[in-house]
Amino acid sequence: MNWKKIVVCTTAALFFTVPSWAGSFGVYGAYWDSNDASSSWGGGARVGFSFVKFLELEFHGTYYPDFGADILGSSIDITATPVDGGLKFNILPDKAFNPYVGAGTSYYFMDTSDGSIEIDNSTGWYGEAGLDFGGDNARFFVEAVWRVMDTSLSVGSADADADFDGVTGQVGINWTWGK
Repeated sequence: MNWKKIVVCTTAALFFTVPSWAGSFGVYGAYWDSNDASSSWGGGARVGFSFVKFLELEFHGTYYPDFGADILGSSIDITATPVDGGLKFNILPDKAFNPYVGAGTSYYFMDTSDGSIEIDNSTGWYGEAGLDFGGDNARFFVEAVWRVMDTSLSVGSADADADFDGVTGQVGINWTWGK
């Protein structure tokens, strides 16, 4: 009797996951210019799941290794890894050129090169606008992302707030399946 429940639950789960069978995976290069730190080049990956042709749930993570900042009178190197999740609205999903817009939330993993300086991981949000173009399964994309993120740093007993708001440019390739 127990194996029947397993079969029924597995079958139901497969039918409910049919919308996630349409999606995309991509890799990209990125450049982030923030307010309180210098700019940094980075790279990342993204995955998306289409609910309907024009609406996609997307997740991306990017690694920025080389932020420099002058905070609390000392020059430090900062690495940032934002992990994003949000919705993307594809304006012309069936066309060779598809403009899109999106927004979502982010969690930022932050680290410094100097062990005496602590930087807090933080949350934030983003808005994006871009263009993807190409064939049915492989498409190139170019996008601009506005990131909003504030964090705090501490050196001993001194604390400071840092504003990492800024524009990110991303260029890459997406592979799609199941449309």
